[in-house]
Order: sequence, then C-alpha cells, then structure tokens
Amino acid sequence: MPGLKSLAGYQGGYILRRDRESDVEFIVLNFFDSLAAVRAFAGPDYQTAVFEPEALKLLLKAEPEAMHYEVK
Repeated sequence: MPGLKSLAGYQGGYILRRDRESDVEFIVLNFFDSLAAVRAFAGPDYQTAVFEPEALKLLLKAEPEAMHYEVK
C-alpha cells in the first residue's frame, strides 16, 4: 500500500485481518477520489483485482475480482 500514496486520486486504505481456525484472512480496502482514478491505477480491466507479485507469493488464494463501492 505505501506505493499507492503517490497515485493521483488515492485517498488511503486499510488492511483488515481475521484469524481463523486454519488460516488468516485479509481484506484490503483502498479509497480513491473517483472510478476514473481507479481505472488510472488498475487499467481498463479495473474489475480484475491488482496484486503485487510479492503479495501473491504469500497468499493461499486471492479473489480475482475487485469489488467497487461508492462511499456515501
């Protein structure tokens, strides 16, 4: 997430952690000014989740789809 701080339209984020019986679950929430800022970061296929290669090496599984919500 530190690398995201320099992106135009990035407003910060959270990493949520939940210890489970057999593993640990993480949810990453990133906040952007607009969907246009998300597209600038993720590219035209912005609904496909973006992961750092180093992070993928540590994960047992990763959700392939990024979910986008509007903050009200």
